[in-house]
Amino acid sequence: MRGRHRHQPVTRIFRGDALADEILGAVRADPACARASLLVLRDASAPPAAAYAARIESFAPRAGFPVTVRDYPATLAELRTLLEATQGAVLPIHPLPDWIDAATLTARVGPDRDPEGLHPLHAGALALGRPGIVPPTADAAFRVAKAIVGPLSGKTATVVGASPVVGRPLALLLIAAGATVRVAQATTRDLAAETRDAEIVFSAVGHPGLLGRDHLREGAVGIDIGITRQGERLVGDIDAGKVEGHAAWLTHVPDGVGPVTVACLMRNAALLGGAGV
Repeated sequence: MRGRHRHQPVTRIFRGDALADEILGAVRADPACARASLLVLRDASAPPAAAYAARIESFAPRAGFPVTVRDYPATLAELRTLLEATQGAVLPIHPLPDWIDAATLTARVGPDRDPEGLHPLHAGALALGRPGIVPPTADAAFRVAKAIVGPLSGKTATVVGASPVVGRPLALLLIAAGATVRVAQATTRDLAAETRDAEIVFSAVGHPGLLGRDHLREGAVGIDIGITRQGERLVGDIDAGKVEGHAAWLTHVPDGVGPVTVACLMRNAALLGGAGV
C-alpha cells in the first residue's frame, strides 16, 4: 500500500563492557580479593600475546588486585624459581617457550594457581557438572548468552569448535544449564545442518566468515568467539553482513565476548585468592 513501508528487521549487536563491569564489580566488592594477584607470562615478540597481556593489565584497577606482566624466563630452572616465589594466579599466554609444552607448564603451575581452568582437577570438576575455575572464554560466552536470552534451560544450542579451551568446556556449561547441545567442527560435512535449527549458535573456530545466513535460523542468536586478524581488521567466524536483519543478535567483534573473557579471567584469579565471587 502506498505511503507504508515494510519494517526491516535489524540485528542487534551485543557489546560486553557492561557485563564485564558487573563481573568486576562483584570481584572488587569481595574483601577476600585483596589477597588475590595475577602474574601474566608472555612472549613480548608475539604481538597478539603482548596485546592480550596489556588488556589484562588494564583491567587490574577495575578488579582491585595487582597484575604483573613479564616475559617468560629463559630457562626451565628460572621458571621453576619464579613459580616457587609466586603465590597468586599465573597465566601463561601462548606462544610458549620452545623448551616447555602446555601440559608440563599447566602441571607446574598447579590447580591452585591456574586461572585458565585447564588443570585436570578443574576440567574434571566441570565434566562432572561441578564447575569451579572454568576456562575464561567459555565462561564469558556462556554468560553473554544468558545476558541476551535469559535462562538457558530448554534452549537449543550448537557449538562450532571443540577445543579444550573454549568449545568443550562451553558445551559442558550449556549441558549443566539444561540446554540441548550439539557440537560441530569446521570440518563437519554439512555444517549448516548442525546449526540452522539452533536458537543459539556459538562459533569458536577462528575461520573468518565460516557461518553465513544459511547457517542461522531466522531470529537466532550468534555468539562469535573465533576472532582472526585480517590486515588491520579483526573479523569473526560469523559473516555479519550476511546475517544482518536475519539473526536477532550478534556479538560485536572483538568487544562482545572479549571484555567479558578478561573479566572472567580476573574473577578466576580472585577465586584462587580466596574470594567467593
